[in-house]
Amino acid sequence: MASTTSSAVFQSLDGEAATCNGKVDMVGVTPYWWNTSGRDLSNMLHEANYPEEVQRQFLSYYRDNICPLLGARPDNSSAKSGVGWDGNPLEYSFELRGSTKKKSVRFVVDLSELRPADKNNTLSMATTQKVVDALAEKTPGFDDTWYRVLKEWFVYSHLSPSEQETLIAKAGQQTSVILGFDIYPHVTKTDRLPVMGKVYFPPCYVAADKGMTRWQAVRSALQQLPSIESFPNILKSANMINDFLSDKPEAWQMGTRYLATDLVAPSKARFKVYMRCFGTTFDEIWDYYTLGGRIPDLDDDKEKFRDLMDFVSGTTYAETRSKNQMELLRFTSASQKLTAIYFSLSADNPYPAPKLCVYPANFAPNDEVIARGLDKWLSKYGWFDGGKSMEEQVKTVFTHRKLEQKTGIFTFIGIGRKDDPTKKDLSIQVYLTPELYETPRY
Repeated sequence: MASTTSSAVFQSLDGEAATCNGKVDMVGVTPYWWNTSGRDLSNMLHEANYPEEVQRQFLSYYRDNICPLLGARPDNSSAKSGVGWDGNPLEYSFELRGSTKKKSVRFVVDLSELRPADKNNTLSMATTQKVVDALAEKTPGFDDTWYRVLKEWFVYSHLSPSEQETLIAKAGQQTSVILGFDIYPHVTKTDRLPVMGKVYFPPCYVAADKGMTRWQAVRSALQQLPSIESFPNILKSANMINDFLSDKPEAWQMGTRYLATDLVAPSKARFKVYMRCFGTTFDEIWDYYTLGGRIPDLDDDKEKFRDLMDFVSGTTYAETRSKNQMELLRFTSASQKLTAIYFSLSADNPYPAPKLCVYPANFAPNDEVIARGLDKWLSKYGWFDGGKSMEEQVKTVFTHRKLEQKTGIFTFIGIGRKDDPTKKDLSIQVYLTPELYETPRY
């Protein structure tokens, strides 16, 4: 079932695609992804009040360059990505900075060949590399210095098919890399794409191959970057994370999910380390967020975080969280989602900037409860500006089912200091997945 809402920009671009035979092939693989994910992103950009010029420039790029790489419409035989809980290759997000009106839109996509699957080179990132190469010509400030080094460390596409399958079985994942896009709210030049690209590398393959923990795989990658000694704050932040993990059982180091870097110059690039917390109580999660108190001056946010976790649970987080002992297999699973923390490491800051990413589907009864809990928090802390609630906006973007049916559309709710942990301004990121494997709606 197709979505029943679409922006004027989407309708215009859809009409162009339907009548253009040379530029866009809308037969076969492309229509599904354009009419689902393209429509979703168009609705999100509209809800976030992006100028129509930006919407048109980005969406035409997405239609012509990303959709054709996503392959066929998913079916029961489709290989699954590690991005969406249902195996679909996309996750979107709204970022809020102190206001429900001031939003930006981001998304990540797994461009691995999954529909149909490339069984001869499962860990190939060739399609991702094509997009990265194109971004070099289209995005402002593009630089792939550190990306190229990380690719050599983390990607195992050089192995034979049988060796890849052995490594995948050992690592418990088959996603090679993930590509992310931050969509800017303005166009710098008419020939430039209004995005910043970033690439996410799973450390599980290096860890499985070299017999180290996933955190050790990430730390080793950072230590071997060229001229990294010129950026002492990055090393200092990494050492701070390492000191915290050194005080924990080794299993905690297996919760490292990704190392991401921006496709910009090393002096401006951030490294984001995505970590799962082995503990599930609020105090254990907060301790991880502060790295055991190593990141200073965060206590003013503690009750805001507790409130957010309580509100999106529908009752209280303490009552609804799982009380079962965390199992290592679940902790390291690519398909099962858990509350996580990511640390942003940059050349400018001596401390990692933390963000808590709550996964409310694990303890809330349905998406409506999550949406209303988020709106309750936004109202309590003065972020709601009197326009459409987040519940209303999410319902506008996704019309394939009702939010009260179940959980699944909301994935993570991220909250934390934005880039600089010494500045007290918080940002919230609302992560959403389109459920395009479980509910193929076109």
